[in-house]
Amino acid sequence: MCGFFQVIQKRKPVSREQFTAALDTLAHRGPDDHGLHFTEFQVTTNGQEIPCYAAFGHQRLSILDLSNRSHQPFVGEGHVFLYNGELYNYREIGAGLSSHGASLTTTGDTEVFMKALLQGGTGAMQRFNGMWAFSLFDTQAHSLLIARDRYGKKPLFYYLDDEILCLSSSIRAIRHYLGLKLEFRHEALLKYFMYGNMRPSATQQTHFRGIGQALPGHAYRFDCRSWQLDGQQWFDSCQAPDGTMPDLHEALQDSVAARLVSDRPVALLLSGGIDSSLLLSVLHAGKLQDRLKIFMGDTGRSDDYRYAKQCADQLGVAAETITLDYETDAFARFLKVCLHHEKAFPFSGNALAMPQMYEAIAAQGIPVVLDGTGGDEMFGGYWGRQFQAAVRTALARRDWHWIWQCFGSDDRDNAVRRQVIAALQPRWYQHLRRSLGIWSSSQLHPVLQIPFREFLQSRDPDPLVDPKLDFDTALCRDIAPGGQLGEWVWHNDRNAMMASVENRSPLLDFRLHPFVFSGYDRKYHRQWNKYELRRAFDAFQPLPTQWRSQKQGFRWDGRQFINNNRGQILELIEASECMSELLDTRKLVALAHKMPKLLRTSVGKQALCLAGIEATLMKG
Repeated sequence: MCGFFQVIQKRKPVSREQFTAALDTLAHRGPDDHGLHFTEFQVTTNGQEIPCYAAFGHQRLSILDLSNRSHQPFVGEGHVFLYNGELYNYREIGAGLSSHGASLTTTGDTEVFMKALLQGGTGAMQRFNGMWAFSLFDTQAHSLLIARDRYGKKPLFYYLDDEILCLSSSIRAIRHYLGLKLEFRHEALLKYFMYGNMRPSATQQTHFRGIGQALPGHAYRFDCRSWQLDGQQWFDSCQAPDGTMPDLHEALQDSVAARLVSDRPVALLLSGGIDSSLLLSVLHAGKLQDRLKIFMGDTGRSDDYRYAKQCADQLGVAAETITLDYETDAFARFLKVCLHHEKAFPFSGNALAMPQMYEAIAAQGIPVVLDGTGGDEMFGGYWGRQFQAAVRTALARRDWHWIWQCFGSDDRDNAVRRQVIAALQPRWYQHLRRSLGIWSSSQLHPVLQIPFREFLQSRDPDPLVDPKLDFDTALCRDIAPGGQLGEWVWHNDRNAMMASVENRSPLLDFRLHPFVFSGYDRKYHRQWNKYELRRAFDAFQPLPTQWRSQKQGFRWDGRQFINNNRGQILELIEASECMSELLDTRKLVALAHKMPKLLRTSVGKQALCLAGIEATLMKG
């Protein structure tokens, strides 16, 4: 797990001072080592020789092959390679390379990754089990290959104009090198205030003007002669796999074992939910629990910690408690999250608790952490997002038995009966009701300034709002670019890397992808979501969380945070300029002085989040 920064520009040499300073902003992503490589070359364009200059920089978090043999930039065989991530099956891939005559001089995954690409091109990634973003520069052809992993676990941003290409693991490094004035795209702000989220886009556009992103599951080629970036999809999350369904228990065992591959200590975040406790169950059944350390977070405000502790106690495994204190340096912590996330995030306990969890784990010298990310998206964990599509699919198939058993469960925690009734309502009624809700909140709010014409033309970016979606398509869209999964992996990467920690997600193993298509009746049963995963406990070790109705997540008293830091919050919002085209910040501040509760509304929290990003990233 690392961070890299790269510049290719015409005519003008790369400033070493500016480049190094920009690379330093990525030091948190790789505190163990850094490397630089500079080169220059000539390209012929329209019969004219043009000098080009390139710089490659890498910040390394050493996880595999801790020696300097795997130092990056990795230069050899006419290529310069920059890589952020982990290839869990690198030994298997390396053995295949050796059998075909390749000579490997390291014991890590970096060299294996590069030489597999040189031997098999982008097709080699079909065999890769891991997470990655990389850049492979051909020093003879003067061309560049870049790509991201299937689900976008690792970030990769770019800036491209007629003279310069910047690639980076963060937006901040690009801004720093170019002296760029970051500005939110109007459309991104509009949808944020109207629909309440700023998910990573399904296109190469980001929420900032001029900053692009390589999409998950896509590869791109950049030719220095034509100065064009062309991409293609190499992994389609919506394509059902051929052949028979794999065995879930074997796939879970393999995915967990693969993510223990490390030359550094590993930990497990035990949250008290289904996903992380299933990982613990798999580890215990395979007698692997002693290969890592287990951590639990306690905020004193939810049952999650109690369930996590029950699981650890039942198995007799040692688990350390991290007590999360939201009051100490709360405002400074909030601003740090704004800086590192680089986009708006949910104003919740999870967003502010997880960085503190990773920080405490890193303080014990543990740089690798396993988590349960992906279970909700891959296995049907959302009642409010996916379940209605399941009901509509069952209705189209006249599966009344399944519909009735869900309706009859009447699970009030997850409002199952209400969700069934909503799914059976006419589509025109669902659309009208949703539109009226959005209209009233956006047009009648005293501080929002959204033109009615823009409201009419705007479309919700959430890929699951279409009431015509069948269940399989709904799940596929939620793990594809633009879906909910992209939001959570963005958060997880930033939360972990703030503390120089690599987070690994066994439930996002590519061998589990076929289970997206196993059907709604295996995902939801009576009052249970993620039914496949719940049943999987029986093959390993049943735990108290197996039939828990609802995980609560880290509870956080946002009201207390706002009340305790009210003066700083008002100053921050009042100084903000980035949202003035859609929100009257002065009016918001004036009204908040008279009505303090206004800051606790969704618009108040949205304004605070944007103002924090502006102060730390855009102006800082």
